[in-house]
Amino acid sequence: MEIEGMTLDELLAHGRVQSGNLTFYKLVFQALERLAFQNSVTDDVYQRALVDLISGFMAVIRPEYLPQASAAKAMLLKKVDF
Repeated sequence: MEIEGMTLDELLAHGRVQSGNLTFYKLVFQALERLAFQNSVTDDVYQRALVDLISGFMAVIRPEYLPQASAAKAMLLKKVDF
C-alpha cells in the first residue's frame, strides 16, 4: 500500500475501524511538538527536531495503524479539528 500517495479521505476510509485512535495520535503529535518547541533554541532546530520526532514515531507504528496515524498528522498540519 502506498500511503504517501493516498488522499486524506482515502486514509480516513482505510483506517475507519481505528477511528478512536485519531485522538490518541493527535495527543501524541501535540506532545512531540511541545517537546521540540520547548527544547529548541532556534526555529530551524525546532523544525528539524519535530520532523525527527514524528518520523521516529511513525517508523515504529504497526502497519495496520499507519493510515490512521498519517490521517491524524495530515489533519493537524492542515489545522482540521477532530
